[in-house]
Amino acid sequence: MSHPAPDEPGLFDLPLRPPAEAVVEPEPPAPRPARRQTRGAEPPESLPLFPAGEEDGLEIAEPAPSARPRTGPPPAAPREGPPRPARSAERPQLVPAPAASPVAPLGARAKAAAGDLLVLAAVLATQVLGAERLGAPVRVADWPAYAAFQLAFSYLYWVIPLAFWGQTPGMVWAGVVARNLDDGPLAFGQTARRWLGALLTLALLGLPGLGALRGRSLADWMSGSRTLPVEPVAAEAQPA
Repeated sequence: MSHPAPDEPGLFDLPLRPPAEAVVEPEPPAPRPARRQTRGAEPPESLPLFPAGEEDGLEIAEPAPSARPRTGPPPAAPREGPPRPARSAERPQLVPAPAASPVAPLGARAKAAAGDLLVLAAVLATQVLGAERLGAPVRVADWPAYAAFQLAFSYLYWVIPLAFWGQTPGMVWAGVVARNLDDGPLAFGQTARRWLGALLTLALLGLPGLGALRGRSLADWMSGSRTLPVEPVAAEAQPA
């Protein structure tokens, strides 16, 4: 029977406790890659806010809420308007409006109409007397021709003088003139309507002319005009 060698461990010589675990040392962290810098560019140097030696014991005060800068647009400046006039204690006085041009009275209008009728009657009498002198007495059948001539002559007699001068010969004698509502001269259309108004007044025995008592007659209303008295022209002073 052989005995085991003293140097070799036996079955009962094994350790009952587990061997101590091996201590694993942690690996050092890998270094971070350095940032690439562009060629020719150097990192900006930071400037100190305060000189050296003054940072100790210096307290930084926060700005007041009203002194903080605004991020939005600056407020608009108030518009400066013209200075307002000071209110006076006295009430403003009302300036009366200029009086309207006085219209021609009814007597002057009647005088102008009578003068124009006298001119037309003189023309008719000249025709009748001239026909008798020539040995052609006027018959009843000839009166329509005389009336047509008298109508055409009265049209020219009224329209042309009123359009150019604003007066017929009878109006010159009575001292009245016909003007537009804005005191301007009459147009040819207005003079034609005024002639029609005069014919209607004559056909109705002058009754429409009574509208002149209110300022405008029938001829004035139809033509859109007014009949005014002629203003007297001041005489020029003669040199001494």
